[in-house]
Amino acid sequence: MKTYFDIIRDVSNLRWSVVDPDPTSFAEVQKAVKLAIVQANSYIWSLNDFPFKIKKEIIQLNKGQNALLAPKGNIIETWFENGGTYLEEIQAHDADFLSSEKSGTPLCYWVEFGDLGAELHLYPKPEQDMTLFIRYLTDYKARAQTGDLKVNLEEMDDVLNLPDDKTVEDLYLHCLNAKAMEYLIADSTDENYQPYQKEFMEAYKALLNLTGVRKEPRLIV
Repeated sequence: MKTYFDIIRDVSNLRWSVVDPDPTSFAEVQKAVKLAIVQANSYIWSLNDFPFKIKKEIIQLNKGQNALLAPKGNIIETWFENGGTYLEEIQAHDADFLSSEKSGTPLCYWVEFGDLGAELHLYPKPEQDMTLFIRYLTDYKARAQTGDLKVNLEEMDDVLNLPDDKTVEDLYLHCLNAKAMEYLIADSTDENYQPYQKEFMEAYKALLNLTGVRKEPRLIV
């Protein structure tokens, strides 16, 4: 999979690029180029609920444990092993008057932000040790070479948080490169801006087709 520095080199060599086409080191790369690529990745990642963004986490809960750090993303559904049904999501303010002492099999959950970030709360609290499953859309858009997840590209050898599928990577990078060039050109009246805008839109449609995402009318310019 291409690294952040590989992507920088590709973008630097695109037609009409006004930046150094052959940076010899990551430190020499203009900040504008790095930022354009990071912005493009954030933009594309947030455009749709691509199937490759869906992750599942398995958490062992102890008896009486009714709160835990939520996964870094948007929860789709959560359930217990052998539970037979998904937990109901409620709003935090609807949980204000629920008894924190009641125990049993949790039936609902809500998310609140604490000092350590988003916390998932359960009601009632588990009456025994239980296995909790959470399916969610991840917010992590990159990975370090160690495999650790990252919010976005940062170090020169970071890679995109994509499946090990060359076709998906190629199409995603096509979108990313075109969108990064839009950010670098910046002026929508520039004669080179609209060709990249058109290229991005065509590549994005192809990415949706490949990943099986149902296309809905959406502003993507």
